[in-house]
Amino acid sequence: MNKQYISSIVIFLSVFCSSMAYAGDSLDGILSAISANNPDIKASMAMLKKDSIDIASTNYLEDPSVDFEYLFGSKSVGDKWAIGISQGFEWPGMYKSRKQANKSKTNALSYSAITKRLEVLYQAKLLCLDIININKKIAVWQCIHDRYAEMYDNYSLALNQREITILDINKLRIELANTSQALEDLKVERDGIIADLNALNGSDDLSQTLTDGLAGYPSEEFFPLEEYVQQYDTYDPESNYYNEMQDALKTESSIARMGWLPKFSVGYKYSNEIGDGFNGFTIGASIPLFANRKKTEAAKAQEIANTFAKQGIEKTSIARIKSTFAKAVSLKKQLEIYKSSLDFQANQDLLKKALEGHQISLLDYIQESIYFLNAQNQMMSIEYEYYTTMAELNKYSLIYQEPAVK
Repeated sequence: MNKQYISSIVIFLSVFCSSMAYAGDSLDGILSAISANNPDIKASMAMLKKDSIDIASTNYLEDPSVDFEYLFGSKSVGDKWAIGISQGFEWPGMYKSRKQANKSKTNALSYSAITKRLEVLYQAKLLCLDIININKKIAVWQCIHDRYAEMYDNYSLALNQREITILDINKLRIELANTSQALEDLKVERDGIIADLNALNGSDDLSQTLTDGLAGYPSEEFFPLEEYVQQYDTYDPESNYYNEMQDALKTESSIARMGWLPKFSVGYKYSNEIGDGFNGFTIGASIPLFANRKKTEAAKAQEIANTFAKQGIEKTSIARIKSTFAKAVSLKKQLEIYKSSLDFQANQDLLKKALEGHQISLLDYIQESIYFLNAQNQMMSIEYEYYTTMAELNKYSLIYQEPAVK
């Protein structure tokens, strides 16, 4: 009956540990901290500011030019000199069109920054799910280890009273070593993930929160497939980047066509010749006979390339959403089946009655107990895979993750 008791403890501990899976977590707080502290996110925002300034600087007037001339003449005529200042400008409609194109480019760059932020937070969330999975495993193994340790102490005392054999003690000693090693391996794995998350958080230590605060998986909304496709169309920053770039490139095609219009310059000039002064306005024009060649074709080609790139990414992304959705549906069904079937306490009672009623042997009892324990582990694997799949489906919610306030 000693082996029966050990197997019953294993099943009971699995039930107890699984009931702890949905404790409150600190996932939002962790993601908020990373959103505020991550070096890559900060770098992308700084680069966005720099690039926005660079884009805006392309639509200013040309710098004024000042020219001075001094011409030497014969002694009978004398020298003459002149000074002038002029300002060049393009066709007026160019500035309005370029302003519109620059606005679209700046918006596109902002979506690039959002893409980086989403990428970092999604990576962080997956690492947090890894820790939740490991924490659940640690809780199971810790419960089993503590009970084995208690049993080992009690059975060592019973050995002196010759109530159990040395074989039972040796088995417990081996099980203690196995559970200790399993716990150590899990904790080392968790420490590695914590180090990765600390790096994402700008090396600010999250160890305590990650170790104690992530006990259960976060709740995830499960929308219809059409809703996920609509979320992609509305929120995907890469898709929105191409949309904004398309607007910018269309406007730049129009700007390239206007590039055939002449540029003008106006100015003021003062000239001193033979003691007499002359002053007045100057006006000039530049005809772009050569500088604008092929620019219209290049702008149109770039617009077409952007369209094809957007279409390719859209088809790939929607296909992935559909396959991920199908995977989530399948995992959800499997998880529901496991949860409805794996009533460990009821199975324990049934096994115990069957053993006491001599319907199964002790070996059968142990094998059946191991079967249900393996099923519990399989359920935990499916649960982990389900929540990582749901994290991918619902990743656009991370765009609205508010940074932590320092």
